[in-house]
Amino acid sequence: MAIQKQEFYEGAALHQLIRNCRRAQVTYAAPLFVFDERIQIHLKYSTGVRSPWGFTFKADEQKLLYERANELPLVIGLVCGADGVAALPFESFARAAALRNAAIRISCFRKHREHFEVSGPDGIVPGKIPPSDWQQLLHNALKEDQ
Repeated sequence: MAIQKQEFYEGAALHQLIRNCRRAQVTYAAPLFVFDERIQIHLKYSTGVRSPWGFTFKADEQKLLYERANELPLVIGLVCGADGVAALPFESFARAAALRNAAIRISCFRKHREHFEVSGPDGIVPGKIPPSDWQQLLHNALKEDQ
């Protein structure tokens, strides 16, 4: 079976997470990756070469994210081409994009050597997101066990 483009982007993002973590049990509960039954990761990718990168969330996807965020902490990984991954906690996503019955678009901007800025239909996510947040996500979320 051929490798899909999405699998390349997801694989790169997951590699960055896992290589900084001594151990983690990963399960795939489509479309989310669950680590040690303690944190959920939802990956979206954009193939754009430069900022800004755009990400579309369909109505059913939004609904699922809102439901799953009530079960375990949820982080949305916005894979910005080959530039890096912005780790967007669900609470920040919800502030920038309230649940809708239609598709929404999230944008991610980054100037050279700076942090990510994320915006949605309801506003800009407060603060900037350092690219290093993604690499440290599992280490920080699972540090009690390591």
